Amino acid sequence: MDNLLSQVLNVAFDNNIEVFMKPLHPHTPPCADCDTRTIVLNSNWYQRNALPMHAAHEISHILNGDEGVLYYRNYYSKAGAEGAANRSAIKILVPLYFADVEPEDASSVQFVDALCIPGNLQDWIEEEIRRFYA
Repeated sequence: MDNLLSQVLNVAFDNNIEVFMKPLHPHTPPCADCDTRTIVLNSNWYQRNALPMHAAHEISHILNGDEGVLYYRNYYSKAGAEGAANRSAIKILVPLYFADVEPEDASSVQFVDALCIPGNLQDWIEEEIRRFYA
């Protein structure tokens, strides 16, 4: 999972987004300061495998042109800026995660479980997986 996180962080660096990894309380969510193009990730997050999704989500706020400081508080949202960041995060993660996976072995359920992604986003994930292998 650390390799996937490194790949996601490279997306940030490639887009001039500064990243800080801080060991915070295990339930302190990550955040994005869109105005300064900076994200803060909690390296002590209680679900370590969720860090690639957190990073991709926070990066997406900046790439989507959101404004202000945004905290990752509505992980399940499919609406508004949080939903758009979730959708864009999936678009970042799918090609990285499935790069070495044969189409017949691609599993959205495994992806969701491996990255601690809420199941309600699975339809977007399946759509993005289909697009990736098309």
